[in-house]
Amino acid sequence: FYLLVRDPSRHIRAIQENQKYTKDSSDELQLNDRADYKFNLTIPNADKYFPIMRYKCSSELRPVPIRVQTRVRLHGGCCRVALQISSNPANEDDLTDLTIIMAVPTGIRGETLSTSPPGGVWNDAKRSVLWCVAELGDGEKFQLQAQFEMENGEETLFGPDQSAKPSFPVLVRCQCMYAQLSDVEFEVSDAPETPAEVTTKIARRFRLSHREKS
Repeated sequence: FYLLVRDPSRHIRAIQENQKYTKDSSDELQLNDRADYKFNLTIPNADKYFPIMRYKCSSELRPVPIRVQTRVRLHGGCCRVALQISSNPANEDDLTDLTIIMAVPTGIRGETLSTSPPGGVWNDAKRSVLWCVAELGDGEKFQLQAQFEMENGEETLFGPDQSAKPSFPVLVRCQCMYAQLSDVEFEVSDAPETPAEVTTKIARRFRLSHREKS
């Protein structure tokens, strides 16, 4: 049977097919369809999963399913960091398995960490704070706060007017089931020379890493 990969916005940067079961027949398409890909598949008659191909999208695909905002405040020898994580209302499903990692600069005593709500974990080897959140619905947001003591309790380490506040880069990883970030589509059809009953069931999911500089 045939597999047609449609890429109307030319998001695909590279496709790697399993050549054991797949033959690239894209040259059979019309020139104005060159954003599409066509493959001839031969699959053994077995109730088993066979990987066919994988593809990568270009860096020009820049969806925004999540937004991270950071605010830093120095006061009384302490440093307070507030994070707000927001999910795009346009997301097709909930974001799940969120991992938030915040790097902590030198001059900040990471071992004095206290978080609100509780749950942030200090990693001394990586000088980072880790939070884990199970789920974030589309359009929802939540806030995290972390407080540290500063070395020698001195705010002036970062400038007398706090103009050089410490930086806390944040990395967020999450995934989303039943949704995809590109508009790539898949179609299957039987090959005329070998008629077969072909049905399609597509499971969509994306994983995301979002890096935000404080």
